[in-house]
Amino acid sequence: SIEKTMRAPANFFDPVRMLNSYPGVVTANDQANSIAVKGYSPNGVLWRLQGLDIVNPNHTANAGTLSDKPTASGGGVNILSAQLLDKTDFYSGNLPARYGNALAGVMDMTLRPGATDKMQYTAQASLIGIDLAAEGPLNKKSKSSFLANYRYSTVGLLSQLGIDFGDEVINFQDLSFHLNVPDKQAGNLSVFGFAGLSENKFNAKPESEWEEEKDRYTIDYKGTSYAVGFVNQFKPGWLSLSVGGSVSGQQQDRTSQGATVPYPNVYSENYTSDRQLVSTFIKGVHKFTNKALLEAGLTANYLDNSMDVSTVTPLYIDSFYPNVNGTVSGILWQPYLNWTQYIGKFNLNAGVRYVNFGYNSTSSWEPRLSLSRNVKRNSFTLSYGTTSQWQQVQTYITAGNSQLPFTKSNQYTFEWRRKVSTDLSIVSSAYYHQLSNVPIQEGLSNYSLINQWEDFPQSNLEGTGKGRNYGIEAFVEKWFYGNVYFIISGSLYESQYQNDANEYVDSRFNGKFTSSFLAGKEWKKTNKTFGVHARVLYTGGLRQAPVDEFASALTGTTLYNLSQGYIVNLPNYFRTDVRVSWRKNKPGYTRTISIDIQNLTNYQNVAYQYYDTYLQAVTTKYQLGIIPVVAYRIDF
Repeated sequence: SIEKTMRAPANFFDPVRMLNSYPGVVTANDQANSIAVKGYSPNGVLWRLQGLDIVNPNHTANAGTLSDKPTASGGGVNILSAQLLDKTDFYSGNLPARYGNALAGVMDMTLRPGATDKMQYTAQASLIGIDLAAEGPLNKKSKSSFLANYRYSTVGLLSQLGIDFGDEVINFQDLSFHLNVPDKQAGNLSVFGFAGLSENKFNAKPESEWEEEKDRYTIDYKGTSYAVGFVNQFKPGWLSLSVGGSVSGQQQDRTSQGATVPYPNVYSENYTSDRQLVSTFIKGVHKFTNKALLEAGLTANYLDNSMDVSTVTPLYIDSFYPNVNGTVSGILWQPYLNWTQYIGKFNLNAGVRYVNFGYNSTSSWEPRLSLSRNVKRNSFTLSYGTTSQWQQVQTYITAGNSQLPFTKSNQYTFEWRRKVSTDLSIVSSAYYHQLSNVPIQEGLSNYSLINQWEDFPQSNLEGTGKGRNYGIEAFVEKWFYGNVYFIISGSLYESQYQNDANEYVDSRFNGKFTSSFLAGKEWKKTNKTFGVHARVLYTGGLRQAPVDEFASALTGTTLYNLSQGYIVNLPNYFRTDVRVSWRKNKPGYTRTISIDIQNLTNYQNVAYQYYDTYLQAVTTKYQLGIIPVVAYRIDF
């Protein structure tokens, strides 16, 4: 909810950054909100807005990646500020039948309607920029409303305070809106949209100031993201019907060019990506009795993605750094049915989803089934479901990969929930996910696209690989009653894939465990509120393949020995975040002063290891250190 996101420290109004307070969710890198869920790649997360699939709705999609290439899911910050959102539903495995084309989970965001009685405004200024919002009635009689938000951000002020962002200039801005128009005859119409611009730039330093490889490169990244759509919900007689459509897109350009003096031929790269997604759906729900419900729907997504990437190194080896360009276009059809039936004290959910991708005529049948029972304050659920996902664009356009099937995951879960009191609950579960149709390459015994994030694949892959994710997780949550709340969570898990020897070995995202503690308290006195909130994260380190020092020195850029698998276990991750806020209510307005501090102890968490061609040694890259953000906010 917006309340959780606004209170939790160092979230920067981004609902995704709230999720690492729950078990099994790991932030792939501090610089971005990309999340690895239950050991899956961040690419396994599907983004939805108002029930429609959309492209990656995040700024600076290249933030925090090992190669600085953009990702398909995640970025520096969500384009949609939390103050626009009604609620965000997050599913991690065992998806309801209405969701598809996702392995790890779904971020399903819903925009709230604007105020219907009078105009309201919000203005915020902080060390990372400004935020302006307005909302109010379009027609008081019909209760129609609008909501709009503009945001401009730069880390320039933080950099001047000594915060290390790698000497990069980072800027982004976005505009979002939502129109909500209820009508007794035509139903409830929602019209929404967003547009975002982001960039980061690094200029090569003079040779006398070089201290590391990056210093001799000029790197320029620019990204544009947008979406516009509508959803109409109405009830013609016995059927509740919803229809919607949206167009979303993301364009990204990145260039990297090394200084040519005194080096005649150094690493350079040009990256261009253009993603367009037209998403439509129709859904009908009929309640036969108080104990039986049928939901049927169809999602049709038209994908048109193009990519052009060229790479030059002193010794160019195509098998390491392929030059690729091409287009992937086609319709992804996803009809589904779901039946809900109460049988005595049991609740049965049975569904099926069919997926077909016109690009290469790949299809999949996906059954979903769950059975639950409530016993006093307890609820027990046993569920099974198959879900699948298409491959990344760079995979399809690499030679010999266009006919790869969907990667599938058969997911089994047992869950126990207990409501201890009105404001306290316990949730625990055990799960086992079996993956199949994973792209692999014969001859590279430890190579599997289970480990793909932003990187480019090998050619001539075969969709015959296997993997498995399994574990146990639990959390205790106390909601914000009595001005106190907390979430205590933890998980133990394994994420593995099968090599040519039929052995299961660690995947890139196998951190083994997660633990988190989030708590806050507010003191209220007449028209004043003082709050203190803290979060501690301690998770297992992710993994990477060992650096091939000889090949890296020869080619002039970092190359990893993928044939050995992800045998380098990075150190465990530790971070403490704090938020202190003071709010004062006055007739007609409310003002809030806050300070968020990410990584309070300035703990050095390892991001990855790479071969620095200037230092001529394997070097460790660290994640962000302490980041204080002071903000002043006024609502009126």
